[in-house]
Amino acid sequence: MNITLRSIIRVACVLSFFVGSAGLHAQTDSLVDHLKKHINYLASDKLAGRYPGTEGNKLAVDYVESTFKSYGLQPVNGSYRQAFDVPIDVKMEGENAASFNVIIPKPFVPDDQLKPITVGWKTGIDYTPLGFSDNAVVHGTMVFCGFGITDAHRGYDDFQGVDLKGKIAVILSGDPENLQPHERTKLRTAIRTRAIAARVHGAIAVVFVHMQGDSSDVLFPLQFNSAASTAGLVVINAKRSSMAKFFPKEHSLVDAEQALLKTKKPQSFEIPKTVMNISVHLKVEEATIENVIAMVPGTSRKDEVIIVGAHLDHLGYGDENSLYSGNDKRIHYGADDNASGTAGIMELAQMIAQHPLQRTVVFMAFNAEERGLLGSAYYAKNPIIPLEKTNCMINLDMIGRLKDDKVNIQGMGTSSRWHALIDSINTNYHFVISTTDDGFGPSDHSSFYAKERPVLFLFTGLHTDYHRPSDTPDKINYPGEARVVHFTEDCMRTIDSWNENPDFVKVKVQQSASAGFNVTFGVIPDYSDHPKGLHITGVREGTPAEKAGIQADDIIIKFGATTVKNIYDLTYAMGQSQPGDVVKVTVLRGPKEDKSVTMDVTLVGRK
Repeated sequence: MNITLRSIIRVACVLSFFVGSAGLHAQTDSLVDHLKKHINYLASDKLAGRYPGTEGNKLAVDYVESTFKSYGLQPVNGSYRQAFDVPIDVKMEGENAASFNVIIPKPFVPDDQLKPITVGWKTGIDYTPLGFSDNAVVHGTMVFCGFGITDAHRGYDDFQGVDLKGKIAVILSGDPENLQPHERTKLRTAIRTRAIAARVHGAIAVVFVHMQGDSSDVLFPLQFNSAASTAGLVVINAKRSSMAKFFPKEHSLVDAEQALLKTKKPQSFEIPKTVMNISVHLKVEEATIENVIAMVPGTSRKDEVIIVGAHLDHLGYGDENSLYSGNDKRIHYGADDNASGTAGIMELAQMIAQHPLQRTVVFMAFNAEERGLLGSAYYAKNPIIPLEKTNCMINLDMIGRLKDDKVNIQGMGTSSRWHALIDSINTNYHFVISTTDDGFGPSDHSSFYAKERPVLFLFTGLHTDYHRPSDTPDKINYPGEARVVHFTEDCMRTIDSWNENPDFVKVKVQQSASAGFNVTFGVIPDYSDHPKGLHITGVREGTPAEKAGIQADDIIIKFGATTVKNIYDLTYAMGQSQPGDVVKVTVLRGPKEDKSVTMDVTLVGRK
């Protein structure tokens, strides 16, 4: 590491002020007790996983606010809260129905002279709409499309040779190669991707049917998906035994499925003499939730701000982000993720309130991080204090499982001063520190880096309890977390001792293939819903998107031949692409989001 003599002298002077890890630090035993108290409450049965819009989430907000107040922090612009609306649930409303007009062959009678009979399905018994379905009434013939897989890389296409335009696709929800029929996490993503594939091929609706097995008649629950945008067509899940009745005897559902598994080749065909009618009407329910924001005014440089944040929400009883595979409904306590970080910023708030900095420190407990960084993104778009006054943001997420003294710090490349800072502070702690330069990542600091603020993100690593009910308070390393909190305080006080604010550096990251794809694109999506397309918060330096001229706050509406309404549409389109492909990408740009710009993007793979 290249550290100038001037930097060494300055850091040495700062460190001499603190006298090791004592001085202004609270007593470690007291800090451990406080962390235990906070985490045991936030990750308790009473708060039931702190899912946005629930009573447990409201109690968490109340607790953080009352703690800030008890530590003497002040509100920002007269309030400790910043409210915003998020979708939280989806329910059936109005007409939801499915029926069939079936022609029953009779000897010596032409089909065109027969009157179809009507067979009705019962909602919740024979079928259920899925949460990402469009609201619409559709009618069409049915086409069996196997697993609904289009894989240009291996030359496989279940939609090849069939005409889906204006028709209803019947698709198996499993995967013969790497998915169990009901493996939840991967399957949720897979069925949405396959619904998009059917839409791209002209389908007006999709009926998902489970693969044959012991639980093949179990319906997916009507469950809200955090990406509120629909798939762009009607989507339902039918009971296998109910759907199988409409397949012809000479080409039954089980025969078609077995042929797929045996030959590994598409077995798609139109189901004759049957028209399906589907009506879906769902209502997305919203709730008003809140970030908690409080400050300790600076002693002399009040207009300069350091933000310290952590998210207070978690998964409740488990949503689509849960990695729990059990069938019983269980609380996801989120002790490490992120009661640990929330407890950490509350204790840092007390430390700073007792011994203020020159600069103002604003503490933020963000809501709905697990839903796609919604709380921090909302603040970044609607800052209570102008962002140009924020000289850096420090984020604490999952800091409760320190093991073998290993700490990961991300965002290290977002200021030229971070590496010297961390190296100097760590001489008193001897952590085994791993670093990442990139300022974008799966936590709230990303929202601030997208607005060109230097960021640091501290966490102590993933573990087997991540996003599972087993992330409980008894597994927290409280003395270890106390050390991370002290380390963070030292970083804050050292930054505050500098005459100049840390500079901002836009990090150029090595291009690599996006997860699950052969290509990289380079945009940072905003996971909140947008009515016009996929809003992006940033573009990575040196990537195909940046080189083509795509900008932060653009709204992607088309990627190649695929209409883009949400992140799922973009990932589907990328999955069909190869390195070297030149793709036309259309975005909406400008204050009114009405200027259409189309650019040629040359996609690249891993270097």
